[in-house]
Amino acid sequence: MDNVVTIKSNMGRQSELIIHPEKAAVIGLESRKFAYISFGNQRHYVKIRLDQEISPENVLVPQNLIYQLLLPDYPLYEICVNLNEILIGPYIGLLMSDADRKLTSSRLNKITVYVKDYPKLHGAIVVFALDKIDTEKRLIEGYCYNPVKKYWQKGIFPYPSSIYRTIGLSAEWKNHFLSVLGDRIFNNRFFNKWEMAQWFADDPDIKPHIPYTVLYHSPDGVLEILERFSKVYIKPVFGLQGRGILRISAENQMFIFKYRENKANRIVTFEDPAKAREFIQKRFRHGKYLVQQAIDLLEYKERIIDFRCVVQKNQSNAWVCHAIIGRAGIKESVVSNISSGGAAFTAENILRKAIPGSEAKIIELTKRIRAFALNVCNKLDKYGINCGTLGLDIGLDLQERLWLIEINNRDPDPGIALDIHDVQLYYTLKTGPLFYAKYLAGFMEKNDSDFPKTGGLT
Repeated sequence: MDNVVTIKSNMGRQSELIIHPEKAAVIGLESRKFAYISFGNQRHYVKIRLDQEISPENVLVPQNLIYQLLLPDYPLYEICVNLNEILIGPYIGLLMSDADRKLTSSRLNKITVYVKDYPKLHGAIVVFALDKIDTEKRLIEGYCYNPVKKYWQKGIFPYPSSIYRTIGLSAEWKNHFLSVLGDRIFNNRFFNKWEMAQWFADDPDIKPHIPYTVLYHSPDGVLEILERFSKVYIKPVFGLQGRGILRISAENQMFIFKYRENKANRIVTFEDPAKAREFIQKRFRHGKYLVQQAIDLLEYKERIIDFRCVVQKNQSNAWVCHAIIGRAGIKESVVSNISSGGAAFTAENILRKAIPGSEAKIIELTKRIRAFALNVCNKLDKYGINCGTLGLDIGLDLQERLWLIEINNRDPDPGIALDIHDVQLYYTLKTGPLFYAKYLAGFMEKNDSDFPKTGGLT
C-alpha cells in the first residue's frame, strides 16, 4: 500500500517530521509546511520537511517526540492525512479482560490469531485489561503486537483510536470511553432476547419474521398462549447456547414438556392442567423468561434445523455475511445448538438434505437467508447499536418462510467454522472485527466490493 511507512527516530530536537517527497505527494503532504501528528489520543504539532536522501518507506520523527506520543516504533504503520492532521495508525485496542493477571503468556499466544492478517491490517494492535487503565492520565498498560518478533511487547500506551471489546462493561466505563473516544468502541452495547423482540415488533419489515413473544408472568399466561399456538417455547431472556429452553405442546388433551438436561432429551407429560401449571411454576420460579410462539422449522430425520449467519462490519463500514452455517439438533431435541449435541453443515449441504428440489432452489434459499440477515443488521445500525460482529440465528419453516430466532451480540464464537472444518473461515471471522476497528480508527478502505451492503426481505 502506498501509505505504509516505518517510523524511524532521529536525534533532532526540533518537532520535525521528515519524509521523502514521493511519499509526501502520495499521501498529500507535498505542500504542507506545518501539521500535527495524531496517535491515539495523543497530538503534537510538527514542521514538515521533505528530504530526497531518506527512503520513501521511512518517516523520521525526533526521538523525544516518539517518547512524548508513546509511539511504539516497531509496528508497520499507515499514514492518513486529513486537513492538518497526520494520523499514524491504525491504533486499535483489544479490551480482552477485566484483570491483567488473566492476560498470561498462554492467553496472549491464543490472542495472536486476531493479527493473523497483520500484513493487511498494519498499525499498533494493543491488548489490555480494565485494571491497567489510568483514567486520569488517559494511559493504558498493555501488550502491543510486534510484527517483526511476532510476540506481544509490554508497554505504556495512550488511549487507542478505536476499541474492540469482548467483555461486559459497567455504565460508568461505557460513558468514560464515550467521553474520550466517542462512538469508536464496539460492541458498544449488549442486548438481550426481549429487547430484540421489542425493537423489531415495531418494524413493519422485520415484524412478520419475529415469532410472537411476551415476557413470562405466570403459568396461566403460558397456557393461554399455548391455547392460541398449540406449541410454545419458554426461554431465558439472558440465556446462551440453548441452555434452559423448554418447549410445551398441547396434543390430544395432554401437555407435553420437552427440554434438554444433563446432555439428554427429557419429556414430561400431564393430562391435568393443574399439574402442568405446577410444573411451570416450579421450573420458572427464578429469573426472567420469554414465552414465544414455536415455529415448525425445517427438519431432517427428526432433527430441527436453523442457520447461524455470521455477519461482520468491514473496513468500509458495510455489513458482510461471511458464513451461513446450518445447524441440526440431535434427534427430537428442542434446540439445534452444537453445544447441546447438534451438528454443523454448510447451508447448501443441509438444505439439499432437507428440501427436495433443484440446485437453483438451494442457491435461491441461501441468497434469501443472506439478504435477510444483512437487512436485520442494517436495521440495528439505525437503532443506534454499534456492533462489529453478530451471530444471527435464522429459521426456515415448512412453508419456506424466514424467521429471526435470536441475535448473538456478545462476541459470537467463530469456532462454529471449525465445526464445518473450514479453518480459513475461522481465521476470517477472528480477524474480521479488527478491520472494522481499523475503519473506526480513521482508515477506511477506499475500494471495497466484498458483498452487497443490503438485501431485500422475502
